[in-house]
Amino acid sequence: MTQSLNKIANILKNLAIDAIEYDKSNSIPSLSDRALFEEKLFKSQSRKLIHYVNESQELFTQVNNMVDKNSGKSIIAFQCQKLVDQCQAIKTALGSQQQRTQNYQIDKKAKAKYFDKKRQSNDNNFEWLAKKVMINSQQMYQELSKHHEYRQRFEQKIGQLNHQLEQSLTQDKITKQHEILQLQKRLGQCNKAIYFIEQKIENFEKGKRRY
Repeated sequence: MTQSLNKIANILKNLAIDAIEYDKSNSIPSLSDRALFEEKLFKSQSRKLIHYVNESQELFTQVNNMVDKNSGKSIIAFQCQKLVDQCQAIKTALGSQQQRTQNYQIDKKAKAKYFDKKRQSNDNNFEWLAKKVMINSQQMYQELSKHHEYRQRFEQKIGQLNHQLEQSLTQDKITKQHEILQLQKRLGQCNKAIYFIEQKIENFEKGKRRY
């Protein structure tokens, strides 16, 4: 048990360092106060990853104290498993950061060309979205926030499937790869919708500044 706790202590130490860097370099705007993880896993309700690492460190201290006091093995095992699950969730979030950042920072000129081409060809794929975000800025930001949440869910699920893929048997890998491919396609559409809304917001704000 002592050896396992020492290993977890080192993991948490490294996660704290990575989380601080994650929060500093995260360029995706926090447009809502929704938590990064499910409530059953963390009590924290934050967009900062370091807050979740801090919670895991507090749980680690509690487990250490229970071991020192010779508490029941079942409760110690339960808390240890929760601690492991928390660490894995944080690792998954860290692992998907690069992909999220790359998706968010896709070259705007390239995306502008894409949408200009769509408009020129009278393609109204996002007509339904235009109707929803043309009313006022509050609704625009709400729609943008919602799509950022969609994207985060897709990225987290892709990260989980990639982790499962590494541990899957050969016959299961094809299924996992197909699921990942489908999610990546949906993620791509979500990124396009986000850009579309961002352009609408930018044009809306420019229009306000004229008066």
